[in-house]
Amino acid sequence: MCTAAVPASASEALRMLPSLLRVLAGADPAGQPAEVLAEGLRMLEQADAVGAAVRGRYLEAFDAQDGHIADGQRTARTWLVHCTGVTKGQAAEHRAVQAVARRHPVLADALAEGWPLTKSVALQLARWTRAIPGEYRRPGRRRSARAGRDLRRDPVPDGPARPGR
Repeated sequence: MCTAAVPASASEALRMLPSLLRVLAGADPAGQPAEVLAEGLRMLEQADAVGAAVRGRYLEAFDAQDGHIADGQRTARTWLVHCTGVTKGQAAEHRAVQAVARRHPVLADALAEGWPLTKSVALQLARWTRAIPGEYRRPGRRRSARAGRDLRRDPVPDGPARPGR
């Protein structure tokens, strides 16, 4: 019988999150078999990916509303460092995840699903695809790529096939 409470809102879910993590932190993994530990590590990576997607979207909205100014900070990066206590490196990574949320909706959606993308893979893919011209990143192409369509053999109807193919 499951006794887990289903949060009524995003705010309630966020308030529950630290207590759930404290339960896991208080557990003793030494007595667990390797298979259980491996599954736990996979689930933590999945949770990290989903958390990155949430953080990116929250930061994007927070930045758009100039939330950092209310706390006397000039930028969202300095707000992260001074008001949340993260290091400058962590703040830079959080801002990179924010950029994924803003510029790469397909990567952000994959992160939110928690599988198969990890945060580090999403950030690397965003760096690699940054040089791709906008004309090749139209919404129809994203939908087709997400559906597993091979754009080289089966061009998307909303645009021309890639030159030389």
